[in-house]
Amino acid sequence: MTVIGADKVMRKLDKLKDRVAQAMSDANQKNGEDILRVSKILVPVGADVEGDGHERSKITGARRADGSYLLDFGPKSKVIEGDRGPRPFVNPALSVTRKRRASRARRAINKAVKESFHG
Repeated sequence: MTVIGADKVMRKLDKLKDRVAQAMSDANQKNGEDILRVSKILVPVGADVEGDGHERSKITGARRADGSYLLDFGPKSKVIEGDRGPRPFVNPALSVTRKRRASRARRAINKAVKESFHG
């Protein structure tokens, strides 16, 4: 039994995989930059030796080849040794941006599906 239009659907599904990967890669980068922006605002300045907020420049992000976005919160985040600790500017940045990050990813996937099947 043959299905009429199966080849057309399969082409659209193949396109969908690539479009979703690209859309999620872009959304991950925007989400990472959003977290970085908020964490640079929240980093404690008074705890610095100089008191000038130079720790802000140590908070960086980099896009990786697999579509992820690597965030480095610098030496003040206390994540390297496995100590969870309060992480005074990491956890609040994650919680403040959680809803925005989830909706951005959802919109990116929905847009990729619409582009793949309707245009």
